[in-house]
Amino acid sequence: MMGDLKKRASFARVVNYVNNPKKARIIDSKDVRLDDNATIARSMQGQADDKPGRKLKNPVYHISLDFAHEDAPKLTDEKMIQLAQEYMREMKITNTQYIIVRHQDREHPHVHIVFNRIDNNGKSISDRNDMYRNEEK
Repeated sequence: MMGDLKKRASFARVVNYVNNPKKARIIDSKDVRLDDNATIARSMQGQADDKPGRKLKNPVYHISLDFAHEDAPKLTDEKMIQLAQEYMREMKITNTQYIIVRHQDREHPHVHIVFNRIDNNGKSISDRNDMYRNEEK
């Protein structure tokens, strides 16, 4: 498993990209209204806007977890959710809104994790040394 990390400013753009109904489906989420992409983005943006003090320039964190093609037969939705949640815990991504979206647009299995860098208590989730923590996974 390999993670590709990106920080962004727009929840709407990232959610529309990862949750394209022609190639993807949400397999897990937390604390997000799932009516449609606009609702998902608004609920996440609302939490980011509620941060007291200075707002984050890039409150959106987008991670793509790619798996080996030969592992595809054993990567059920439940297994991918388990792996994504373990990855998030090890990266210290806790107590925040997220969606996990399974893509089927490539030969290799992969999921996208979109989470709010403003946690449910209004605190920023640190991205300090995230590239190093990612390499350790």
